[in-house]
Amino acid sequence: MNGSWARRVWEHNDFLGLFFWLSLVPFSFLYGLGIRIRNLLYFLGWLRARSLPCAVVSIGNLTVGGTGKTPTTLWLAHELTQRGYRVAILSRGYRKTKAGNIILEPGFNKSSMTTEDTLVAGDEPMMMARLYGQKVGVGRKRCEVGEQMLRGGELDVVLLDDGFQHRQLRRDIDLLLLGSDWSGWLLPAGPFREPKSALSRADFYLITGARERWEPILRECSSENLFFGSLQAKALFGLEGEQWKEYPLSLLYRSKILAVSAIANPTPFYRMIHDWEGEIVDTMEFPDHHLYSAKDWQRINRAARNADLIVTTEKDILKLVRFPFAKEKLLALRVEMVLQNGSSLVRAVEDAIQAKGKKE
Repeated sequence: MNGSWARRVWEHNDFLGLFFWLSLVPFSFLYGLGIRIRNLLYFLGWLRARSLPCAVVSIGNLTVGGTGKTPTTLWLAHELTQRGYRVAILSRGYRKTKAGNIILEPGFNKSSMTTEDTLVAGDEPMMMARLYGQKVGVGRKRCEVGEQMLRGGELDVVLLDDGFQHRQLRRDIDLLLLGSDWSGWLLPAGPFREPKSALSRADFYLITGARERWEPILRECSSENLFFGSLQAKALFGLEGEQWKEYPLSLLYRSKILAVSAIANPTPFYRMIHDWEGEIVDTMEFPDHHLYSAKDWQRINRAARNADLIVTTEKDILKLVRFPFAKEKLLALRVEMVLQNGSSLVRAVEDAIQAKGKKE
């Protein structure tokens, strides 16, 4: 079920959506029971988390997609690197095809962006390594991946992208992102991966949407542990030869745009284009983490005949650059997470790094 269909079912505003939603409700009860039992086993110590010899910071959420976990991970990695810390990112690598653990070194090479290369580690780890120059470890058992990375060199901190539900790895800080989905059912009848009672496990909270809804729920939370952030467009970029080239956002102004995306919730993506007065003449939405085929490329090219630009997302452009597009027609929107008083969060992470160093 792709993102748009899932939203239609979860909101059940029409008869078809209501029909499918009712059929999913019993499975949500079973899923919720399984989650509560699992969390209880960790609470009682019957299931145990493993530790790494460096600090571990988890960036996660309660819902599926759409809160800005990966941009927040990249923001924090940048801030810590700027302060001289040795940072690596751990990711599950959703829809990766290569078995075992994978270590992605920073850097980009167009000739390596084949179908197989994109599939090997998953699109988000590829984006973090190829576009943002981060060292990324990928694997289901992230503690083992972290140990493998540490054998290859010392690290001060590991950032666990989408790590709130990954309880096998002990963390020093749990940062929980809260977005526009503030109510609803557990999966599969709603967007929640855990009930709201799981809020108590987090150390810090970053609200990226529905602030007026989340603040009353977190009214007992200290203001020092509560942050606010938003995704903002930074630039456009595309491939010129073997190098990425940035373009100003003003290029969107009054341009006819075909918006192409394979993400969980494309609404913020469209909003950022509209903010710069881009005219979206058509949209093409694919399932989250979709791998584009030659047939998709042909469809996109046909739909783009009346458009000035094809604008896509950062993780999607890595899967599209292997296809031939007209020069400077395929561009991606570079976004960043902007936090209010983010320096306080960075200081808390620094404290955790230093505390872990003293223990060792």
